[in-house]
Amino acid sequence: MKKTKSVIDLSKFDFNPPSKSFAKNFIRPFKLWFAPNFYGLEKLDVSKPAMFVSNHTILGVLDGYPFGIELYLKKGIVLRALSDNNHFKIPFWRDLITQRLGVVRASRENCAALMMRKESMLVYPGGTREICKKKGEEYILKWSDRNGFVRMAMQYGYDIIPVAAVGAEEAYTITKDANEILGETGFGKFLKFTGIADSVFKGGELMPPLVKGFGLSVIPKPVKLYFSFGKRISTKRFKTKFEDAEAQQQVKSKVEAALQEQFEALFRLREMDNSGSALLRKVLVK
Repeated sequence: MKKTKSVIDLSKFDFNPPSKSFAKNFIRPFKLWFAPNFYGLEKLDVSKPAMFVSNHTILGVLDGYPFGIELYLKKGIVLRALSDNNHFKIPFWRDLITQRLGVVRASRENCAALMMRKESMLVYPGGTREICKKKGEEYILKWSDRNGFVRMAMQYGYDIIPVAAVGAEEAYTITKDANEILGETGFGKFLKFTGIADSVFKGGELMPPLVKGFGLSVIPKPVKLYFSFGKRISTKRFKTKFEDAEAQQQVKSKVEAALQEQFEALFRLREMDNSGSALLRKVLVK
């Protein structure tokens, strides 16, 4: 029997974004608590869809939605975030992120479908490994073997826009990281003895740290957040080389370098920020 080529049903990815009024009300408490600053948005070229690529921050709780909503409110761009499978295992949460935020399960097929629909998307190459921070790993990109995002961008000729996020790493203090949990606690030793530490947590790489936030709570500290939208990085000339590992690494290295430059710029801006909001937060989070 002759096999027929499967056709992707692009209508499965239909999404009606919330009204801008809803988005403003949703983000208002966040803005009051974190007073985020956004840089590069006014010069951002939104003439065609792109793959927005960003760094994950500790636990991933203060990541894409702040700048995603700002992008929607100021530029009318809806970012379809590609998210880890674990999000879709949580009842109610999976409905919220898919129906209200337009999140899509991360896979090569789903990424291709969004690109065929000419949609802009948000990707975190570091994935779970980057949110499971250890002490001293602030603003470290854990992309060592993650080339899938550049492969897809190259294949479909998508530009990549790097988005740097600074501030959220300081919203929590790590009390015990994976190394300490596995090496110093009875629970950690149990996980190692049973093999769960390796089979589930990959030796600690996928184990979230124990943290404290504001005071003794797990509410994030009211740090000031800074986001930077970088220039478009074209992949057009690599379109015929999307399967070439060397070409993939070349593009990925360019994205990583752009983010590192943006980090440094945001660190300087944060250091020089003497606004009342910034000074108040520096006192509160000490």
